[in-house]
Amino acid sequence: MTFDLPHLPAADGTYQLSINESAPLHFPTPGAALSYAVKLAQQREQQGLGYAINVEGGDGKWRLFQGMMRRTA
Repeated sequence: MTFDLPHLPAADGTYQLSINESAPLHFPTPGAALSYAVKLAQQREQQGLGYAINVEGGDGKWRLFQGMMRRTA
């Protein structure tokens, strides 16, 4: 599953999150969009499935979000 979070808001002022290149979901803040993506990614990880959260920076470059580093015991 791939999540894409653009840097700039949409024309309506919301922040979009696309999942697997489908129609985007709209959120009031970029943090809300990222939190939703992280929640879904955690669910996938618990199921043994993969994911990638791509976040566009202010410089226009896309980067892989690595805020969910897997904990090792």
